[in-house]
Amino acid sequence: MSRTEFYGTRLDEHWRGQCTVTSLLVKGRAQSDITVARLTGGPGFGLVEPVPPEEGFAITVELIDYQQGELWLGGRSSVQTELRRNHSVFYDLRHGVEANLEDPFDFLHFHIPRRYFADLAAASGVAATDELRIGSGHGFFDPTMLHLGMAVLPALERPAEANQLFLDHSMMAMCAHIAGTYGVAIEPRVLAKGLAGWRLRRAKDLIASRLNGDISISEIAAECGLTPSYFARQFAEATGTTPHRWLLKMRVQQAKQLMAEGRLSLAEVAIACGFADQSHFTRVFSRETGATPRAWRDHRR
Repeated sequence: MSRTEFYGTRLDEHWRGQCTVTSLLVKGRAQSDITVARLTGGPGFGLVEPVPPEEGFAITVELIDYQQGELWLGGRSSVQTELRRNHSVFYDLRHGVEANLEDPFDFLHFHIPRRYFADLAAASGVAATDELRIGSGHGFFDPTMLHLGMAVLPALERPAEANQLFLDHSMMAMCAHIAGTYGVAIEPRVLAKGLAGWRLRRAKDLIASRLNGDISISEIAAECGLTPSYFARQFAEATGTTPHRWLLKMRVQQAKQLMAEGRLSLAEVAIACGFADQSHFTRVFSRETGATPRAWRDHRR
């Protein structure tokens, strides 16, 4: 097991103690999974277990102001600045990171292997980002980082309901932004103009066949012979919505069909259509149709 895998997949154990960790995994290719987490702790947390040097980045979006603490990068003391609410902080994990946390903290944490950036660049036919023009441990305001970070917060509040296509899309957008703003832009190599009819049908069929959401944008794009970022944009242009929103529409459509047949309870319909539970089903169905599943079913009858 690589060090990247060890830290990224065991984030909850690494921060265990007085800290509350809620995390989700965004699947990439081999050794390039991203971990998205929210870490919350009270005052006097103390020393955090050191992160050994590895090929990756830790990126945070601060949810509250943080004042006092100590940071060591590569064994050397480093001054932290501007760790304020809504600011982002980068840590280059090649140098190893150690910290002593004194004040209460609450932040979004993204563990991104360098391999993820390399895979994203390769899919777009450009050189991988080798260095990022950002100093480790220094907070800065980036509205795009803040927007993308806050967009995934609801998924961490209800991890069982997390839409993997949405997380995949969000992380792809975040990493493309990071590379383009602080490294080398990742511009998609255009392999085809728009989504041909067969590509659109193939994409829709793949999504419909995996209503549990166990599919990534990269997987769908590969089936269509397109780069992930180019596919996502063209799919939205062709359908008027994103792949993860299309997945929700397919779940609702399937639910309507099952309710019309009348053989399953609402709880059974929810599970059959890829929802976490009946409560999740009710929220999504109501948002999409303006009526609860029970009201829709009773009206249908």
